Amino acid sequence: MGTKKVKISSVKRAAHLKSKKTPLSKQQQQKNKQKREQLSSKREQGQNIFSQKAHKRDNLAQRKKHNKRESLGLHRGLDADEDGDDDLGGDLLLDNVADMLDGDDLALLQENKRKRKAKAVPLDDQQQQSVGLEMAYATASKKEQAAQKIKVNLLPIKSRDGEIITRTTEVDYVPKPKHKAKEEVEEAEDEDDEAESASDADVFEDSDDDVVNDDGPVPKQKFITTTDLLIARQQEIERQKYRIGIICSGILEKPEDKMRNFNALYELMDEINSATGVPNMFAVRKLAIISVTEIFKDILPEYRVGQVDTKMQTVRKATLDRVTFEKALLQQFKKFLQKLEYLTGQVNKRGGQKTPQTIKMASVAVQCMCDLLMAHPYFNYVQNIAQLLVYMLNCNYGKMRVIVNQCFRSVFSNDKKLDMTLFIVRRINHLIKTNKNNVNVECITCMMGLKIKHVNLDAEKENELKQKKLESHRQRLLSLSKKERKRRKKLTEVNRELEETRAEENKQTKHHKLTEIIKMVFTIYFRVLKNDPTSRVLSSILEGLAEFAHVINLEFFADLIDVLNRILEEQDLGYREQLHCIQTIFVILSGQGEVLNIDPIRFYQHFYRNMLVVQAGKNHDDFTIILRTLDEVLVKRRRNMSQQRLMAFVKRLLMGSLHLLHNGTLATLGTIKQTFQLTSVLDALLDTDTTIGSGRYDPELDDPEFCNAASTSLYELSLLARHYHPTVRRMAAHIASGVPASGEGALPTDIGKLNAHELFAQYDSTQMAFNPTIPVPRQSEPKLKRGRHMYLRSDFKQHYGKLLRSAATKRSLCNKMLQLDFLSELSKH
Repeated sequence: MGTKKVKISSVKRAAHLKSKKTPLSKQQQQKNKQKREQLSSKREQGQNIFSQKAHKRDNLAQRKKHNKRESLGLHRGLDADEDGDDDLGGDLLLDNVADMLDGDDLALLQENKRKRKAKAVPLDDQQQQSVGLEMAYATASKKEQAAQKIKVNLLPIKSRDGEIITRTTEVDYVPKPKHKAKEEVEEAEDEDDEAESASDADVFEDSDDDVVNDDGPVPKQKFITTTDLLIARQQEIERQKYRIGIICSGILEKPEDKMRNFNALYELMDEINSATGVPNMFAVRKLAIISVTEIFKDILPEYRVGQVDTKMQTVRKATLDRVTFEKALLQQFKKFLQKLEYLTGQVNKRGGQKTPQTIKMASVAVQCMCDLLMAHPYFNYVQNIAQLLVYMLNCNYGKMRVIVNQCFRSVFSNDKKLDMTLFIVRRINHLIKTNKNNVNVECITCMMGLKIKHVNLDAEKENELKQKKLESHRQRLLSLSKKERKRRKKLTEVNRELEETRAEENKQTKHHKLTEIIKMVFTIYFRVLKNDPTSRVLSSILEGLAEFAHVINLEFFADLIDVLNRILEEQDLGYREQLHCIQTIFVILSGQGEVLNIDPIRFYQHFYRNMLVVQAGKNHDDFTIILRTLDEVLVKRRRNMSQQRLMAFVKRLLMGSLHLLHNGTLATLGTIKQTFQLTSVLDALLDTDTTIGSGRYDPELDDPEFCNAASTSLYELSLLARHYHPTVRRMAAHIASGVPASGEGALPTDIGKLNAHELFAQYDSTQMAFNPTIPVPRQSEPKLKRGRHMYLRSDFKQHYGKLLRSAATKRSLCNKMLQLDFLSELSKH
């Protein structure tokens, strides 16, 4: 068949050439290939991504088709897709060429056009088919995961025979959640650009990373009220509470892998969050500090962490992991302490911001440091904590001083190695010496918690004497025969091994530390007494001397008594300071000071004068000082006292019991009972005959030797026998009966075995608890008494009786109730 030439107009030729696509370059082809691969990977991720990309592609294809049709001057419906652009151009070309053909060529052209349309498949059917396949695949994968089981190891069980039994179980498979970083690189949508692409990288992270890396809520710019602010504040606090709880539980679960999570808690401790730039709430900051403290209390080891250089020496893998963890833990602990030090420095330094909020935060920081010191007194950087807390003892805030005081008392009572105790006492001594005794009372009272008992400060001299004896014994051993020296050598080796097994060296080290502590404490006490007797800490100094006077060196007794006597006579002291001075002196004289030739008559007068100062008011708790002094005066030194003085003290003590609460009265009666049991001289006070003694009793005289107490009797017992407390009544009757051990007037065993201090503490009612318990009163109906009519006028009674009788008669006749007008009836008469 031959070819036939056809002439085409220039307009149709230009439209035909414009409809053809220009060939793509290699870069464009490679770019299109990458986009198609990305789109195919997106389809595998799920139905949502596939649908979004399909819609984007459809919109862009429609936009491109519309632009091409406008360029050709054609306006038809937007029904074709991107793959149908070639068909559109072909159809246009066939329509243009068909005008110039005829016969068989025209029929062949129409047939090819019908075949091309039959092969074209609508895009909507392709999308529906692809979406259906994706949904079926997603459903099948979910069913497969739901049916999947994994084995989990359970905790082992130990049988009665000691065999370890391992256990496993099957649980449902739960895939790890994925965190998708939504980063899409968007290109400008021009008319001739192709579909935009997004690179979504799937990152598998920890389960609580989304909580740790918190961006916080985005504030909305709108008009808000006070109620909205309060609600938003409470919601933010609850959200941060939940977040802190998740972070802390994650750290406690596996601290080796979660050390980096501490940074999120440190950001919440700061005034302004460094990650978000938003100020942290006070409640959130406080909760974060307390939470970090509790974590360190749980995960810090009980030993001191050493430094191991893993580069210079080869270690095992387990040792390397432990060293790495300890190093990271030490760095985090140091960072936390630096933040606490910054919070306390804001209120303790001169240039700090002393606002109410910073003061509260400093108080929380001090409490947290105290908790760490009590929980781990041997860990690294604990001495730095103790040094900072010593300076906080002298701060201007009483609440912080009380917290540190209680912390040091607890450390002193629980410290077995005595290293931390010795360090704290030395720092306190340096603080008092630096400030020239101008410190707060808590710096002295905290040392009352020291457990100082059987400490002999003369041990050094005794050791020197013992060493001289051993030297002389050694010289004698040198003169022994060879056989005897060999035998002595073997015996010495056996004794050394026995001492090692008995830990004699540790005992000596501990005794040496305890001796150093005692020396430091008394250095503080004597410096204040000598250089500044008018200091505000004098009362605490005297209280400490009274507590630890039994371990003072014998050579200091005479000088100390002279100093205390001069303070009593020259200084204007309160009753509490005077009682402490007297207690200290009698403690000294009742122990090793008995060998001293000192007449304590002036101290008896001071004590006798101050016995009636304490009463049932604010100073009732100070009665314990009098009780301790009475133990030294009436019990331990009763043989060194005259009968007149002993009777005078008992009489004044019983007189003062009338002005005390019931627990103080019981303690007084307990002391008197003990004195009656130890001496028979006091039986004369139970006799009511006043003609036996010489002279007359003068209760206002301050000298107990010349007040003639033997001429009186203990009439206060008759008043106490009608006391409101049943135990006081029983105790008073017991003493009035002559303190019998059995029979009438004897005390029950549970009361008789208690001493004065135990009675004072056990029957204390400051906590609103009465001992014994008050019984519930019985329920009974009140008795009604018949009353009598009283008349001011005697004739009114006669008229009143006549009216009542006449009314009763009328009532009986009428058998009805009658109302009687007394005023009208009386006016008739």
